[in-house]
Amino acid sequence: MCDCEDRAILLTKLVRDILGLDCLLVYYPGHLATAINFGDESVKGDYIELNGRRFVIADPTIDYAPVGVSMSIVDKDAAKVLLLE
Repeated sequence: MCDCEDRAILLTKLVRDILGLDCLLVYYPGHLATAINFGDESVKGDYIELNGRRFVIADPTIDYAPVGVSMSIVDKDAAKVLLLE
């Protein structure tokens, strides 16, 4: 069984290694998600802007949710981000 940390880290690793896209880990108190910079604004949904770049939330723990959907129970104002180099 894996939890949100395992899934977010795995998704980030796969996106970076296979697609070469920049990612963030997004820490909400009690939850970890991923955000991806797709390089343009064509991907819609919840996002975080960092250093002038748009990172769309991609939460691998929400069953059947598309990219751009944040978990409704998280405190979005308390989010902290980690840009992965």
